[in-house]
Order: sequence, then structure tokens, then C-alpha cells
Amino acid sequence: MKKLLLASLVVCATLAACGGGGGGSANPAGAAAPASGASGTNPAGGASTTPTNPFNNQQAPGASTTTVTGEVFNSGATVGATVAAYLVNADGSNGTIIGTATTGTDGTFSMTLNQSPYETASYVRLVATGGTYTSTSDNTTQTNSSLELVTPYITTAFNNFVITPLTHVASQRTTQVASTGGSLANAYTSGAGMALSLIGMSDPILSQDTGTPGVDYLALVPGSVGDTLNAYADALNAIEAYGVQHDLPSSVVEQVLSQSQLTGNASTTLPNGMAINIGQWQSGTFDTSASFTLATLEAANANEPPFAEMHQFMLWEYGVTDCASGNFTPYFTRFPLAAGEPNIFTSGGACTSYGTFVSNIDAKVATNQRSIPLVTGPGYVPQTTPVVGVGQ
Repeated sequence: MKKLLLASLVVCATLAACGGGGGGSANPAGAAAPASGASGTNPAGGASTTPTNPFNNQQAPGASTTTVTGEVFNSGATVGATVAAYLVNADGSNGTIIGTATTGTDGTFSMTLNQSPYETASYVRLVATGGTYTSTSDNTTQTNSSLELVTPYITTAFNNFVITPLTHVASQRTTQVASTGGSLANAYTSGAGMALSLIGMSDPILSQDTGTPGVDYLALVPGSVGDTLNAYADALNAIEAYGVQHDLPSSVVEQVLSQSQLTGNASTTLPNGMAINIGQWQSGTFDTSASFTLATLEAANANEPPFAEMHQFMLWEYGVTDCASGNFTPYFTRFPLAAGEPNIFTSGGACTSYGTFVSNIDAKVATNQRSIPLVTGPGYVPQTTPVVGVGQ
């Protein structure tokens, strides 16, 4: 089953890299190429027209606005993060800054932009730096490094955004594609398709949405009613579990996951061929410049890329939960059997194996360097619930 799962994940990631079900241009037929920071221009040479959804080339819903609200969400609300809004240049880089805000105690923010992106049909990147949150995997306080989100438009009907590690993956992929000559429209669909693939091995979220495909996930709160099968929350929890499994700060895991997807397929190298470096703990402090690569880590872990290992954590947690209840419907609803694939629970051994996997990762909390401040603090209570965090 493990081989089948990994094969399906690789296929899925490859499909996401090809554009995630989209790739259509945001320009009307015959229109000029986008200006820097714009998704579409007026064919007559005047001001740009209305923004469009790059997945279907349809006009964005709503009208012009300068009001933006949102939330910074790692595996939970991120408090005290600074959020800056930038117009996106044609090469995917940040252009003019048009607004700033700071997240409150619930992780939310509100800003008034100094210009409306609608008027220039501009893509906008939100960048959240700093702040802290509580990890769902081990209850440690983690520091947010930098998370991004790229949106093809901001309108009165679409101006609330949830910045997460997976919108960061999409944003970084968008920059990579655009910086190497791709249009912003194609760059966006490649990035968004990849994020959706990582969320659920295909695109299970927002299954009822037919109006703005590939865009509405930017406003989805993980774990909310709209998060179909809890797929988004599960993916973010799995990122945290990866940090526990390998004793890495969560911010490092987020950056490594993003870097490993930059080429369009899971890789241990950056697009320029350089090895992806992780870093190491040095005298109680994590040094990101210390030499320890993703290739070295993967070689010691069955050569599984981060996204595949994170999906395994989700499989384990669903399996353990269903084994405890005796009801395996949630597992197979979330991870349907492929044609010809045996039922791992009836063919024997799955409950014992999954239980061992989860117990082993749980045990690492007490010895991890990332959790030393937690376990040495007053009133520490050892883990009693699995760190993989399904449904949290």
C-alpha cells in the first residue's frame, strides 16, 4: 500500500506542477501582455481592464475596494505578525507596497490599501513576518518566519485572505514560474494547483465551488465548515508533525517544504541545482546556515520527500483513530481505496503498525530540542493525544 500511496502522490504533485487544472491566460484574446504588476491591460492602450480569474479567464466578482481583512494561520492563529501588501511585478517579484497591518490576539488583521488593485488589474502578494503561534503537534510556541499569499485580484466580493504555509508554497512557486518567463496567469495556476494538491492529494476542498475555482481557497479557514473532509487543517497539522518527527522548528519545515516544490516536482535541490539546506541545532539554538541538507535527511528516511511523509502522518492518525473506534469509514472517506488495492485493516496488521508509528512520534516530544522550553517548564503534562493532530 505504501508504494501505491507514494506513486499516487508523485502523480498528483506532477499534475499540480503542470498548472493545477488551469493555465489559461488572464488576458482577453488579442490583448497586450500584462504590464508590471498587472494581470490584464486595455487593448486600446488605456487604463487596464477588470481583473480576471486565471483559471477560467472570467471577470473577478465584485467591484473596486481598498479594504482588506484576513488571518495569518500556521496550525493555529498567529499573533503579532506584520502583514504587508505588495503589487506583484510581471516577473513575480514584489513591487510597490500598498498597505500594512499587524495581527491581533486571534491572528486576524485589517488594512486599508493606499490604492485599489482592481483599477490596474494587479496581482497582490501579502507577506506575513514574525509573530508566534501554538503548534498543534506538541503544544510548543513556534515563531513565524515569513509566509506569503498571492491573489490575482482584490474586490468587494473577495478581500478576506487566510495566509498559511500552503499559500506560501503557492506564492513561491508563482515567483519561480514568473521569474523564468511564465505569465503571471500561468505562474499563479501552477502555484495554486500545487497547493491544492498538497492539501488533499487532488482538490477535495471547496468541492461545491464552481464560480471561482482555484482562487477561493485563499479565503478558506482551515478546519472550518467549508474545509471539506478537514483536508486543509490536516495538511497544516502534518507540517507540524514533520517538525516533531525530525526535531525541526516549524518555520524551517515550512521553508523546506516550499523549497522542495519550487521545481514543480518534489526535489532535494533548488531550481539552480544547489542542495536545499535545512540547518541543525547548535548549542540549543537552531542554525539555519549549518550544513545539513534535505537530501541527507531523506536518505535516512526511505527517500521520501516532505509532502509524501506528511501525507503518511495523516494516514497514520486517521488509522489510529478509526482502529480505536472500530469504524473505518472516516479513513476510507478521506483516503479512498484505489482499484485493486487491498483493505489494509481487514488484511491484517494495520492497526498495530499505525499505532506503533504514532507512538514513536509522540515519544519524541519529551526529548526534542524544539520542545525543551515546554517540557522543562512548570506544569508540563506529557502528550496524551497523537501529535499528528487530525481534526484539531
